[in-house]
Amino acid sequence: MVSIIIYTTKEKLLHKQDKLEGDKDKSNIGEYVWTFQNNFPKKVTHYDRIYFATKGFIRGYFQIEELSPKQILFLSKTWKNISPIKTKSFQGFKYANKVEGLE
Repeated sequence: MVSIIIYTTKEKLLHKQDKLEGDKDKSNIGEYVWTFQNNFPKKVTHYDRIYFATKGFIRGYFQIEELSPKQILFLSKTWKNISPIKTKSFQGFKYANKVEGLE
């Protein structure tokens, strides 16, 4: 497994978490897509997780459902909170296997 971590704003993360109940997203089944402008993570598969970090901590993850050339699709119902893990902010993504306490 080679999961990835995305660092985002608290507002974007809360938006996704709020959708777990009574999803108001465009998709009827609560699908979300994360689009990569550059450097798509080549090692990631649909068996992996997409972790999200905000305000200095990794907060939780979604199970990856599907991959396309520049996008990762995941379902809102797969969100799992984790005990927050401290991390520095970063742009783009990083592989979760480089963070102690993940994977």
